Amino acid sequence: MSGKRHGEGADGIDEDDGADPEDVEDSDDEDDEQDERIMEIMTYSGRHTPAEIADKMKALGGDDAIIYNEMFPSKPRHAMAHFLILGVGNFDEDAALAPQIAEKKEVFQKCLPESDDQAAMLLMLELYVIKEFRAAMEEYGDILKVLWENDIVAEDAIVAWHENENALQHFWPAFFDLDDAINIRDNAKDFVGWVQAGED
Repeated sequence: MSGKRHGEGADGIDEDDGADPEDVEDSDDEDDEQDERIMEIMTYSGRHTPAEIADKMKALGGDDAIIYNEMFPSKPRHAMAHFLILGVGNFDEDAALAPQIAEKKEVFQKCLPESDDQAAMLLMLELYVIKEFRAAMEEYGDILKVLWENDIVAEDAIVAWHENENALQHFWPAFFDLDDAINIRDNAKDFVGWVQAGED
């Protein structure tokens, strides 16, 4: 696989500031390049249980992943979240996103067992919405509510994501747009405030 390369780093949403530009390979001629594991997990998910899909995801791994034409050799949790969104989610962009996530809640639960997995999912879901599903920015509070109500993502992870509008910039600066980061969080602030207030 080819593409631009991301520097070494850990799995959280607030680690390194990205690779040295000289370490990045040009992939301008491969605008539509996707990681082959997205199609593999998409095909697999249609005929297997959530537990089996989660096991398959682990087996595929996330090393040396292509995410929107950038290659990330050392962000496996983020890569697997990206595969989950595009491969298992395979969402219809003409319908509301929150109910579609709810329909696949069991798979998301199984694939995101740890807090670091959940933090990676929030970041990659933000990226996906900005890149491919911009209409969903307006319903981001509903999206977070589905993730929280169905025990897909914990409250602490949601609050941490909401408070860090520079999360995508820390992950990979080329993906970051401050206006989008502010807008998506503004659309989620009512829900986040409600959760923090301890409402039922």
